[in-house]
Amino acid sequence: MRWPSFLLMVLAAVALPACNHASKQEPEDHSPSVDHITQAPHAAPQRVAHGLIKVDKFQKFPFEVPPHVLTPRLQGEFSSFMQGADGARISDESADVELMVMTEAQCDDFVHKRGAQSVDAVEPSHNHGVKITLPPSEGEPVRYYVVFRRTTEAKKPIWINADLSANFDPSM
Repeated sequence: MRWPSFLLMVLAAVALPACNHASKQEPEDHSPSVDHITQAPHAAPQRVAHGLIKVDKFQKFPFEVPPHVLTPRLQGEFSSFMQGADGARISDESADVELMVMTEAQCDDFVHKRGAQSVDAVEPSHNHGVKITLPPSEGEPVRYYVVFRRTTEAKKPIWINADLSANFDPSM
């Protein structure tokens, strides 16, 4: 009867140290980097476009999303008008503008007339609320541009009254 008990104790004595000395090598990680995004400490909102803006063809406004932001958003509103002959503000389809949110590369293509792709856009309008959720940022900040583009050819400029901010707080 002692032999099986002795054998069991020897096996246990050998197995316990082996458990404690398990390989401490990190497992290889082949998961996409988006799985590693963590929310950064709260970042204050950034004002992107505020006040009265003159647009002949287009106007662009840069903003930057800090690293590690899970839910960056562009929020606010804008309205547009043309100045009438008597000084009246004409706010109809003739004053429509398109709002586009572009990456740095997309904006460069747009400015140099190689394309007009955007991350997101608001259909041409002369009065619109904006709430656009952008992709999460990873370990580096990401630069975006808000671009207002007029939709009609005219000699008179379009004026935009904008109040747009980039918000990074996940609870907003």
